[in-house]
Amino acid sequence: MRAGIFTTTIEKIANMGVQETRHFKLVFEPGTIFDFDAGQFVNVLVPETPERKAMKRAYSIASPPLWKGYLDLCIKLVPGGVGTTYLWTLKEGDKLTVQGPLGRFTPKNPLPKKIVYVSTGTGIAPFRSTIHTLLSQNADVEIWNIFGNRFVEDVLYQEEFEDLAAKHSNLKNIFTVSRPKPGQWNGETEYVQNMLKKYISGTADTQIYICGLTNMINEVNKTATEMGFVKEQIHFEKYD
Repeated sequence: MRAGIFTTTIEKIANMGVQETRHFKLVFEPGTIFDFDAGQFVNVLVPETPERKAMKRAYSIASPPLWKGYLDLCIKLVPGGVGTTYLWTLKEGDKLTVQGPLGRFTPKNPLPKKIVYVSTGTGIAPFRSTIHTLLSQNADVEIWNIFGNRFVEDVLYQEEFEDLAAKHSNLKNIFTVSRPKPGQWNGETEYVQNMLKKYISGTADTQIYICGLTNMINEVNKTATEMGFVKEQIHFEKYD
């Protein structure tokens, strides 16, 4: 599908975690056809004001293509950021214009035997879309979801991913929390690059997808390279 301009209505805004993160459910107008591939993104169109020109800001689609009629966005507030400052002024029922679908951060065909998704924070958004999609297709692939956060409350969609893993034996979730409060977390606490080294053995027929802030991506890329992965096996999307 070629990218187009679409008017949506914000049906739901949900606060998530303690890091000023929100989940937006955007519903398309009746009869709208919006087909996309898991892993793609949309531009949110930020309207012109007396203080600024009209702008675009990119956000990964956090819902899978099989959920028709709407799309989810998972967005963290960026202090002073044009896009999130605008979005944080909106309420349920407001209109929001998006452009898309865009991007190629999608599973490569043919699928490998193993896909490793590594993310932190809202970098989980495209992987939520892709994991739901692969599982719904009963894809013959081992899926690792390595997801890092600072605080326990910020493990976005944790219950949802745990439910998926309970139903699909090929999904392995590794949640790691670097700053848990005492007695609050019994799981992993090291950074995601260390989780990659700990849980992923061998490099044959494996693809790694990384999404998040630049420093994290650089560290995971470095670790993966040291483990023997080559650049053709490593794919990433940076959130500035």
